[in-house]
Amino acid sequence: MKDRFSEMPFIQLVNMRKPFFLFLILVLPAGIRAQKKLPEQGSVSVADLTLSSCSFEPDASALKLFDVQETDFETSPFTSRLKTERKVRIKIFNENGYKHATIRIPYLSKRGFAKIKKLEGAVYSLGANGKVSVEYLSKKDFFKEKAAENVGMVNFTFPHLKPGSIIEYSYTTIENNLMYLLPWFIQDEIPVAYTSRTVTTPVQYRVLERPYGVDSIEQQYYLLKYDRFRRTTYFKENIPSFKAEPYMSSINDYLVRVSFGLYAAGVNFTSVNKSYNELAWKTAGNSLLNSRFFEQEVRAKIPGTESIIDSARKKKSVEERISFLYEEVKKRFPNKPEQTLEADSLKEAWNNKDATSSEINCILLNLLEQADVKCMPVLVSTRSNGKVRRDFPNLGQLNGVDVLALDSTKFYLLDASIKHQLYNNPPLNILNREALILSPDSVQWVTIVDNRPLLKQSIDVYADVTENGKLEGNAGIQYFDYAKAYKLDTALQNENSGSEKFLDLRPAGLKIVSTKLENPENPAEPLFETIDFTYEPQNTDNYYFIDPQVLAAKNKNPFFADKRNTEIDFGCNQMIVLTMQIHFPASFQVDHLPKNMTIRAPDSSFFYKLTYSADKEAIYMSQIFEVKRAIFSKEEYPGIRDFFNRMHSLMAEEIILKKIK
Repeated sequence: MKDRFSEMPFIQLVNMRKPFFLFLILVLPAGIRAQKKLPEQGSVSVADLTLSSCSFEPDASALKLFDVQETDFETSPFTSRLKTERKVRIKIFNENGYKHATIRIPYLSKRGFAKIKKLEGAVYSLGANGKVSVEYLSKKDFFKEKAAENVGMVNFTFPHLKPGSIIEYSYTTIENNLMYLLPWFIQDEIPVAYTSRTVTTPVQYRVLERPYGVDSIEQQYYLLKYDRFRRTTYFKENIPSFKAEPYMSSINDYLVRVSFGLYAAGVNFTSVNKSYNELAWKTAGNSLLNSRFFEQEVRAKIPGTESIIDSARKKKSVEERISFLYEEVKKRFPNKPEQTLEADSLKEAWNNKDATSSEINCILLNLLEQADVKCMPVLVSTRSNGKVRRDFPNLGQLNGVDVLALDSTKFYLLDASIKHQLYNNPPLNILNREALILSPDSVQWVTIVDNRPLLKQSIDVYADVTENGKLEGNAGIQYFDYAKAYKLDTALQNENSGSEKFLDLRPAGLKIVSTKLENPENPAEPLFETIDFTYEPQNTDNYYFIDPQVLAAKNKNPFFADKRNTEIDFGCNQMIVLTMQIHFPASFQVDHLPKNMTIRAPDSSFFYKLTYSADKEAIYMSQIFEVKRAIFSKEEYPGIRDFFNRMHSLMAEEIILKKIK
């Protein structure tokens, strides 16, 4: 099976001979540095209220005074329970910091996986008399809503803010049947004065931590309840804010954070080496394949699916079976699910049409196997979740299950939880990321790659200039692969929100008369959009200045900064083609056309070509933009910045028509 994986068009085997870094046990003896003693909830000092700036980041608009979490892990032979209490206090320095007083807390709400309780909040201010005033939030101020299928979201905003105010909130989450700890994110978009994470486990379990973005993390540990429980507190002070950059990969890859592994206490971590690292992942993968869940849920027949399986078996080819079952599962679960590794009863999920992303794909895995299609689960970490650190084996780094389906000559990586994803394209959210294939023959890491331009768009514009200098025309736009999925998702969001269906950033003078989408439900065909429009260009005297990008998205150059601190991630290879024909009457003539120009990166990873021509009746323009490599290091940024500066300058140059009669 290993050799077969290496032939997959979208998979590269991970080199298992890369240097391995030993697990580090960064335990400081208790008492070297004590954790900070925090004020009681509701106790706010005048000194904090009069604080005018952050001592280590003076320009910050707000400061987290503290953010503390305490997690208790409890387990029994058949269940486990994680209870986490969190308390956060934020200082607002000026009006720019008000946005940090709008809080959104997501939690998994599916069938009792998690609950959120004990929501409390307060805003503190200093009155004119020098006394502290407090306003508490009531139950009605906390709004619970459905953010996605199986995901609850608590929203609340603190009222009556003013520069100098302090806000405080706390809550408790209870998560059932989780056997891993989520990462602790130390850094935020505002500076953090103090943060801590306390984890309490039975002594039969050992928590191993791996910090990222710092060399070590301070901690203290204690034994509790007759030495039956171990409590470890990790803490950090004075963490600067993180500044996001355009086209960076997941922010989770760059924030200062700590990942946790939950292991049996008998593991000798001081002797961990490369062989153990590989064995740990393989053991985890085989444990899942041989688990009771796989035996009773994934491999057992799901009542109500018999007719779908029978229909699939009648298909002539394996590819047709894969495509058919993939679309059937997507239709069964039309709502956007929570992206999570968690899965419960597949029978209940199928009957209720209510599932997590992993449950949806486990159902697909089940149907494919029932229809005699060779397939296997793939554990993934999506782009938004961040990259997997293979030198730190723990399932808490992963947040999904996808499916690898095979026929005699082709391989298909499937995620039926993505509404507009095509079966023959790897999911964009894991492209250029590592994934763990769970095959009984070979549990192994691979890298998902595809060098095709999977974000592809073609725009053809035809317009006539009227005697008064107005353009009237239409455009045909074709969206392929990821571009189609993005367009359909955006159109649906706009429809649900009641906003405009076309461009948010329209140039002055553009009016969309009508739009129409064709082939939105046909997965085998590109999406086609027709647009009728009018456009009144800017004019001075008898000169008319036409923006050639009038129907293209008016994005600013994202690479304007002098320096770059993160890698550049375009997601996938891209191609955008724009052609335009502008016919004008005899009363007009061409006064100026932009120059023809071709620019490319030295390694051809970027390409841009602009071509103009004209005769006595019309102007013809062609523009091609290509990205032939999706990932770039921060050291390559100067060349990328130069390319995009030149390209945007060329795109901004206008066509000038002159009226002569």
